[in-house]
Amino acid sequence: MPESALSLVIHLTRSLPGSVLAIDRRGLITEVNDSWRECGIAAGLSARFEWTGTDYFELMRELVLPSDYMSELLQAIQSIFLGERLVYSGRFPMPPFLRGGKWFQIEALPIPEESNGATAFVLLSHRYTASVTDSSPAKAPVMTHYRKPLPFVPICASCKSVRKGGQWVPIERFLQQELHVELTHDICPSCIAQLYPQYARVLNGLAE
Repeated sequence: MPESALSLVIHLTRSLPGSVLAIDRRGLITEVNDSWRECGIAAGLSARFEWTGTDYFELMRELVLPSDYMSELLQAIQSIFLGERLVYSGRFPMPPFLRGGKWFQIEALPIPEESNGATAFVLLSHRYTASVTDSSPAKAPVMTHYRKPLPFVPICASCKSVRKGGQWVPIERFLQQELHVELTHDICPSCIAQLYPQYARVLNGLAE
């Protein structure tokens, strides 16, 4: 294991908010923080459970996420290890054994090897939210006839909701309904710098 990458993993795992852990290319857990251990206890695992070497994806599949959500998470993490994306952020339903909100956020970023820049680990932060606007995913309507493109789109200058008929709908729902596409959740570099300044050292190193 690259010592510098592993040291960075340990530091970030212990300093970032939320339930944080790191996995290697095989999906095996390398490091977890105390908040993650507490979630494990809430799920029925022993306080002495040995996290190091546990298969993260198998654990999430068995205890936390339904199979359709697991597919999204697995593909996103694999794409980070392959260098196809820099970070990932996804929203998932809260498992029944945890109290609080109905959703939680998983954010992932790579930890590179110092020697060649290849991703050695992926850091995963699980943060729970009390509520989420538009929590029910929208389904695209079935196309039964041709619709002309909209000549203009009225969009709120503040929240970016789009006016459709007599209602204001979130822009993601609008795009899904009009374009009939599935949206993936990524974060642009500018938003990363504003929302996650704690990741700046890692991401700046990847960009060089």
